[in-house]
Amino acid sequence: MDKPSIQAGAILMSVTITTSWDDGHILDRRVADVLERYGLTGTFYIARDFLDERMSETQLHELAQRHEIGAHTLTHPILTEIPLAQAQAEITGSKAWLEDVTGQAVTAFCYPRGAHNPTLQGIVRDAGFTMARTVEKFSFDSGDNPYVLPTTLQIYPYPLRPLPHLSRLRGWRTRLNPFIEVWSRRHVIKLKPLSLLNWVSLAKSLLHEAAQQGAIWHLWGHSWEIERYDLWHELEQICQIVSDRQDIRPVINSQLIERVKSSEK
Repeated sequence: MDKPSIQAGAILMSVTITTSWDDGHILDRRVADVLERYGLTGTFYIARDFLDERMSETQLHELAQRHEIGAHTLTHPILTEIPLAQAQAEITGSKAWLEDVTGQAVTAFCYPRGAHNPTLQGIVRDAGFTMARTVEKFSFDSGDNPYVLPTTLQIYPYPLRPLPHLSRLRGWRTRLNPFIEVWSRRHVIKLKPLSLLNWVSLAKSLLHEAAQQGAIWHLWGHSWEIERYDLWHELEQICQIVSDRQDIRPVINSQLIERVKSSEK
């Protein structure tokens, strides 16, 4: 699958669609297949030594021919909780490793668990990355800093978080966290009550709002969570909904910085 092109300025005429997938699990390949069935693309952020069931270097090289590969450190540490020298080694080492494996420049980075600060942003920039993604949700924009790019929606169980190890009478607030998070933002992101019923209706409503603004709809997730919570049907459903629209412009994550550049002009 050829990577889509983008032209600054023209991107404002339609809803920009991007997706990103973290960690490098072997099931990322299944996500890639789903995206391709619907004419979509993804940026896959890979950590070298994190998951047991991860893609091989051969599989990574093959995936890089179809989608964008981004760095996600070597061992997936919380970068704000380790010494700066170690954080720098994690960041620069992941870039060098992936470029060696894929034979391509790697310009996109994602902070593990979204943990970052201005110093880490500088390290990522100095390492040669042109952008870095966070885990901030419910955004329809790329912001004005390419090293703290937000997202729109995570594919995750909704409205309740599964807690099978707890009895039904315990952990009720934690179970409700996905719904509470959306409810607290419903006026800001202009959600109607019926859109809060399930994950697909929420995703569809956020897509509609992004289209109304001529903005960005950025879906992200983990393939291993899609498998754990049996969300493959939901992923297929929303990809079909996105694909059926006539006003979409699919891009890879690194192309979102074109919006930042054009806003600076």
